[in-house]
Amino acid sequence: MELRQSNTHVAREIAKLIVTGVWQEGWTLPREIELAVQFGVSRTSIRESLSILKAKGLIAARQKAGTHVRERINWNMLDAELLEWTWDLRPREEFARQMMQVRRIVEPEAAAICAERGSDADLARIERAYREMDAAGMDSRAYSEPDLRFHRGILTATGNDFLVAFGATVEAALRMSFDLSTLNPGAPRKSLPYHRAILDEIWARNPDGARRAMHRLMDLTERNITSALLRRKNGEAMADAGREADA
Repeated sequence: MELRQSNTHVAREIAKLIVTGVWQEGWTLPREIELAVQFGVSRTSIRESLSILKAKGLIAARQKAGTHVRERINWNMLDAELLEWTWDLRPREEFARQMMQVRRIVEPEAAAICAERGSDADLARIERAYREMDAAGMDSRAYSEPDLRFHRGILTATGNDFLVAFGATVEAALRMSFDLSTLNPGAPRKSLPYHRAILDEIWARNPDGARRAMHRLMDLTERNITSALLRRKNGEAMADAGREADA
């Protein structure tokens, strides 16, 4: 476990150089022995770390030409770890906008399919997640896990393997929202009636209603994210101004 964590840490540090553009597309990575010295780990650890990044589409090896950074179009942006790293490293406004675009494309249709095809057992699991969200009250941390199960439960209930796999993207998007939610006190709780409306339409087996209800939740989520990012930006600007005044 400790070795795996070390490999993931090194993979993340290398990914940071790639995602932020320090190591650009087509750039050839240093040799394994040089990377081992740079990151203070063994060559075996470097080899495993590079394997992690190859699986995510960030890098590829050319015979007799070393390992290079792949074009962004080849990156597996639906990978949960890569999404998390990208959220931490890229401009958050743009990343949040792209994530919401994808959610708007997928989740309303998934809710419609769930209403039409989900089994009663599927819907009961979504209902349980909703009730746990309700029980969490104003505790955003306690609210977050059942909220995730609510959304992933809808994707799972579609019975579509591709939509089920999209759950990793939704998870990263929700964690991004929770990361920002502390800047909008009470925001998670305010979304509860919107989730209830989705659940009611799904139980009513009303695909169009479920689709519209999910769109309304996406509207609210986007407003919350925009507000939180603005609060963060203003807070950082005030902090910078304070440091300049102290200088």
